[in-house]
Formats: sequence, C-alpha cells, structure tokens
Amino acid sequence: MAWVFWFVAIVVVALFAVLTWLRRSGRTDEEGGAGPIDFAVNISLAVFLVVVAYAVVLCRDAISASDADVRAESESLVELYWAVAPLPKSTEVRNLVRAYTTQTIELDWPRMQEESLDGRTGVTLDSLRTSMLRLPSTDSELRAEALARAAEVSHARAARADNATSGLESVFMGSMIISGLLVIALPWALRRRPTLPSVIADVVRVATVVTGIVVIQLISHPYGIEGVVDPGPLKEAQVRFDEIDRLIPSDGAA
Repeated sequence: MAWVFWFVAIVVVALFAVLTWLRRSGRTDEEGGAGPIDFAVNISLAVFLVVVAYAVVLCRDAISASDADVRAESESLVELYWAVAPLPKSTEVRNLVRAYTTQTIELDWPRMQEESLDGRTGVTLDSLRTSMLRLPSTDSELRAEALARAAEVSHARAARADNATSGLESVFMGSMIISGLLVIALPWALRRRPTLPSVIADVVRVATVVTGIVVIQLISHPYGIEGVVDPGPLKEAQVRFDEIDRLIPSDGAA
C-alpha cells in the first residue's frame, strides 16, 4: 500500500510544478483553440470513465468468483471430514484436515496478497492425501468419497492460487493511464496563466483520474486488499469439525 502514498505524492508535486511553470510563462486567457481542446478533453474523460466502469465490473466479478471458490473449498473440507469420520484409524487424517485448514488461514492468506501461496500448506495437503491412501478399506464407498473430496480440495487450492495471481488485463490499465493523462494535460496545451477557477478545475481533474487509477489498481486482483475475500468460510469449517467430532468421536488410533 505504500505505493499509493508515493503515487499521490508524485502527482501532487507534478501538478504544483506545472502550475508554477504556467504562472511564470503562461498567457492570459484566450479563446483561440479552446473549443477543440475542450472537446478533446471531454472525449478523453468519457473514454476514461467507460474504461474505469468496465474495469470495476470485471474486478467485482473476479472477487465474487474468488469468494465462491473459498466457500466451495470450505464445503469440500467439511464433506471430507464427514467422509473419513466413520472410518477406523481416521485420527491422523482428521488432524491433517484440521492442520491444512488452519495453515490455509494463517499461512496462505497473508501470502495471497503477495500473489503466492505458502509451500507448507501444499506439503500438508500432500501428507493428507497420502495418509488417506493408508486408511483401511472397510467401507469402500466412504473411502472413495473421501478420496474424491480430497481431490476437490486440491483442485480448490489450485483455483485459489490462480485467483491470487490473476489481475486486470494490461490493456485496461494502459487505456486508463493514457486517457487520464489526456484529461489532465490537454488543457495545459493552451498555456493559460492559472486563475483560481482553472486551478480548482485542474485539481478536480487530477483527483478524478488519480482516484480511478488507484481504486482499480487496488482491486485489480481479488486478494489485493485485506478483507475483500476473507477466510470466514474456512473458519466456519473449523467449527463444523468440532461438531462432527462430538457426533462421531475419534477412535484415537493413528
């Protein structure tokens, strides 16, 4: 998030420098060329706002999809726990399901803001699947269902990794930056000496463009802002594990 401060600071300094230059070397307000310039500014602003609006829709859809994937992963973990609970010697598997869920919350989630997953969680998932293969095959249907649920969990983790590294196409950011620069800089092409109304207009234009770019950049991938997609469903799964243990106590054997 530090980049937001530096980005805004650079823009403010640049705006101050341009206004200072125009104050020293700008001309008095003249109408010559103002009409075409104003038209070009309006077109650029329209393009900028359209791109921002479309980008917001795409980012919202990506966030919704990521949230749905987390819920699906949580449901798969709970169903996996249900499937292994009646099987003998399932204590190790239960513990590994709990460990994987806890590590996903505590280790994966902070890393996903950096567009990666923690390797230790993957190791635990591999151990879980290996341990399940060693379960006694007293109930082939439950064992097969448990293996299928474990495969779903693995798939969900892969989908979460893809979501963590996903982002807005560069064409959108490029379009926003180019159209935003035109909105800001075109009026300065007339080299008018700043007045209070023109300075206010400059500040509004700059604030509009900077706010749009910063917001889109922050939400451009689902886990970019803490709390947008939270691990709440996984925490709910941990509660469900306790409920299942009360209904079907572990045999205590590993």
